Amino acid sequence: MAMNATSDRECLLEGVTLTRSANVLRVSSATPLRVLGCPNVGDDLALTRNLVLMSMREARQSAEPEQHLLDWAMQAGIQEPFVGVLTTATAENCIQVTEETAKWKLTALLFADSAMLCSAGKTMHGDGKADGSIDIIILTDASLTMGAMVSAMITTTEAKVSALVENGATTSEGYIATGAPADRVVVACLSRGERIRQAGPATQFGHLVGKAIHEGLSRALQARHAQ
Repeated sequence: MAMNATSDRECLLEGVTLTRSANVLRVSSATPLRVLGCPNVGDDLALTRNLVLMSMREARQSAEPEQHLLDWAMQAGIQEPFVGVLTTATAENCIQVTEETAKWKLTALLFADSAMLCSAGKTMHGDGKADGSIDIIILTDASLTMGAMVSAMITTTEAKVSALVENGATTSEGYIATGAPADRVVVACLSRGERIRQAGPATQFGHLVGKAIHEGLSRALQARHAQ
């Protein structure tokens, strides 16, 4: 297992690179990635070769942040549908965690702005536009079925809540925190090798997901406490 800060250009998986420009991170793949998640742009895509994460500090230059993201992609030469995430965290604070076995490699990119946290079913933030998000992108060379991608997202959420609880994170009302107001998760895979049909926390692949997310978010929370 390795944990590193992002560099200007880095190979994450075979044919998949990460580049950073100011408050924007771009994941580019030579071959289409199968994707599932809840991004701001491209939430109905099944395949893409580009994932873009933009800090709201960059997007707030525009009255329409999603359009600002689309404009940036066009200027960057992305001429095809892509997946885009707007995060309230800063891109330079991205935490990268890589887990690898003889069969699979998985890299999680975490962007945690825990200045405002919430508790599912208890906290109310009006129109839902409150600041604060824990945004997660999972990239893997494993071949996940649609069901496995869904269960990987569930495992991600379980690991996120576990990290918040273990690190004593609470809401402003004093509830145990389960997330931030605008959390987003995207799972992307290259679909190589044997098919994986389940990614729950007790499976081999789900264990990698849970471990990466728990370690990455714990590191983010501990860094915030140390400030």
